[in-house]
Amino acid sequence: MTRFIIIRLLQAVVAIIGIAVMVFFLVRAAGDPLELLKNPNMTEGQYEAMKVRLGLDKSYGEQFIVYMGDLAQGDLGTSLLKQRPVIDMIKESLPNTLKLTLPAFAIGMTLALALGVLAATRRDTFWDQGVKFMAILGQALPGFWVAIMAVLVFAVYWQILPVAGMATPAHYVLPVGTMVFFTLPGMMRLVRSSMLDVLESEYVKLARIKGLPEKTVIWKHALRNALITPLTTLGLIIPGLVLGAVITETIFNWPGMGRMIVEATFARDFTVVQAITILTAVMVLGINLLVDISYAYVDPQIRYEKS
Repeated sequence: MTRFIIIRLLQAVVAIIGIAVMVFFLVRAAGDPLELLKNPNMTEGQYEAMKVRLGLDKSYGEQFIVYMGDLAQGDLGTSLLKQRPVIDMIKESLPNTLKLTLPAFAIGMTLALALGVLAATRRDTFWDQGVKFMAILGQALPGFWVAIMAVLVFAVYWQILPVAGMATPAHYVLPVGTMVFFTLPGMMRLVRSSMLDVLESEYVKLARIKGLPEKTVIWKHALRNALITPLTTLGLIIPGLVLGAVITETIFNWPGMGRMIVEATFARDFTVVQAITILTAVMVLGINLLVDISYAYVDPQIRYEKS
C-alpha cells in the first residue's frame, strides 16, 4: 500500500506540472488582458507603465519562468483586475463553494445509495420503475436548464424561495438542490446495477441460506461489495461538482470560486484562472487517491502491492 501511495503521489505531481504548463499557455491564447484594462484616456507612457507593473512586458518564456518559480514557492500571483493576492481571494471564496458542494455531495450520495438499493431489492416494481425514470430524466436534462427552471418556478412564480445571496438557510435550498441534481441520477443508476449483480452472487445466496436477516444481507454483505463500481466513478463526480459550482454560483449569484473563475475568464485575468484551475486539479487528484485507497477497505481482496 505504501508503494502504491508513493507512486500515485509522484504521478499526481507530474500531472499537476503538466496542467500548470498547459493552463499557462491556454489562458494567454484567449487574448491580451490589457485591451480590457486600459483606459481610452490613458497615455502611451501610462499604458507602458501598467504593462510593466503587471509583468506583461516580458516575453512568454520569461513570464513562464516567473510563473513556475512563484508556483513552486506556493505563490499563486496577484489578480490583474483587482490587484489583490489570488490566495486571499481564494480564501474568501473557497469556504462559500464548500458550503454548496459538501452538503450537495452528502445529500446526493445518501439518496443515491438509498434509492439504488431500494430499486435493486424491489426489481421491476413501482419503486424500481420510478428510480429508473428519475435517473434517465436526470441524465437527459441539462444542469443549467434545471437551475433556471428552479429559479423561474420557486422564486418567480411561487415566490417561496430566495434566488441570490446566502444570508439564511432558505438561500441554500435552490443552489444545493441544483447541485444534488448533478450527482444523484448517474450514481443512483450505478448503485442499482451493481446491487443487482451482487444480489445474484453465490455468497449472498449462502448468507440467506444461513438464515441471516434480510437487512444484514443487503446492507452489510451485498452493499459493501456493490460499492466497488460506484467508488470507481466517484472520481468523475468530483469534476462534475466543480462544473456544477460554476453554473450554480453564476445563476444564483453565489460568491464562490465558480463565479470567480467565470468573472476572471471574461476579464482575461490570467493569474486567477491559473490558480483556480491548478487548485481544482490538486483537489480532484487528491480525492481520486483517497478513492483508490478506500478500495482496500471496501474489498480486502484488493492488494495494491502488486501494482
